[in-house]
Amino acid sequence: MAEKKIENVIPLKDLFHISHFLRFYKLYVPASILVGLVCGLFMVAFQLMIEATIFAFSSLPIFLAPLIGGAFSGLLIYFGRNEIQGSGISKAIEITHKPSALRKGTTITKMIATSVSIGTGNPVGREGPAVLIGAGVGSQIGHRLGFKDPSHLRVFLMMGSAAATAGIYGAPLGGALFATEAPYKRDARLGYFVPTVIAAITSFIVFSGIYSYITQTGSSHLFTFQASYQFTLGETPLLIFFGLIAGLVSILFAVSLMATRNFFTMKLPDWADPIFGSLLACVVIFFAVLVAGPSLTIAGMGYEVINFLAENPQPIIILVILLFSKLFASSFVVAGRVSGGVLASSLFVGAMLGSIFGEIFHPENVAAFMVLGMGAVLAATTNTPVATCVMMLEMSLSFDLVIPLAICITVSYLVSAGTSLYEGQKISRADESVDFYASVNVLRDRKVDLRKSKGTENIFDSDLNIIDREL
Repeated sequence: MAEKKIENVIPLKDLFHISHFLRFYKLYVPASILVGLVCGLFMVAFQLMIEATIFAFSSLPIFLAPLIGGAFSGLLIYFGRNEIQGSGISKAIEITHKPSALRKGTTITKMIATSVSIGTGNPVGREGPAVLIGAGVGSQIGHRLGFKDPSHLRVFLMMGSAAATAGIYGAPLGGALFATEAPYKRDARLGYFVPTVIAAITSFIVFSGIYSYITQTGSSHLFTFQASYQFTLGETPLLIFFGLIAGLVSILFAVSLMATRNFFTMKLPDWADPIFGSLLACVVIFFAVLVAGPSLTIAGMGYEVINFLAENPQPIIILVILLFSKLFASSFVVAGRVSGGVLASSLFVGAMLGSIFGEIFHPENVAAFMVLGMGAVLAATTNTPVATCVMMLEMSLSFDLVIPLAICITVSYLVSAGTSLYEGQKISRADESVDFYASVNVLRDRKVDLRKSKGTENIFDSDLNIIDREL
């Protein structure tokens, strides 16, 4: 009888990589849970601080109070706390590329400055600062666990950014994806997706549980309305056209912000930028109040207005005024270095654009088009198409929108052509070395590690324990 060939037989033991994965889990899973836990607690404190300042300044006219927030940001910048200026995501991206650039106290000062900015009614958001706060928390935890090498600290920065985004947005999967996409315009860093997701889910659970208990609310979702859309192939041209317009609006937003920032940089000292930016925003807010009324204000984050308009249609002229008022007021404030993010403003602008399209083409589906508009504008202004798509589905709980949302986001992202609200975004990872982030494979060759370390000793023991720290 002929002897059977065995060269193509795969030993069953080769299906398992127990040693690698146990070491990987032991190193990063506990760390990601810890980062998520601490970030969740920070996000609860951050949200409560915002609500406290909103209540404290609620008696002031909404077209004057923003000046207080601008003056407070200007005062901090005058005394050298430049890290509080503008959106926190740009700073978070910067310290991702250079982890040593993170200054002590950044987390606390950013929390305080942003709380005052939002509480006084400046048209900014909390999500961008939350990303910086999460990055700061992740960096501190990494240092305290003994990780000093930038390649490892970048992983902790990513986990912290994801955890903070997931907590404040209520979108764990989208938050994890956002942290991997945000540093680049057309790339992502997915090697540490699993620990990043674990950190995001942990933060989401901590934030939702504690915040709901404190406020006695059953849900922490941003959007309270229901959105549904029956997609057909015949709707595709309209969705492509909608994505095209959303991309153009996103370009206008970015150009407005950067042009204003350049003007302020040339004409004013840094500490005066927030005051002048808030003053211009006050003028825009006053005009919007005269036209749309105080209940449809562009001041603050604007989520209450989005929820209201989803169930209470308004004349198109009002929606147009709200769209451009928010766009320009946010540009003035963020370009003026007032502490606060632009994600909330991007969502507001997108919601108004979607509401306009919905009123014109689908009056029975206005809420759905608001979700599509928020996704299309946010993806184009942040260059995070995948994360935005998942995030919008998580926040709206409207999973039947996945196909139209993907179409709108893809078109708007392509139209925007890399235009960004964040200065520090790289185009791709092409210029990064292979060890820019710590290797996913923790079982690298010991001799290579020791030869490359130059004073940094990576010690792997014979069992499952792994210590990787700079001595």
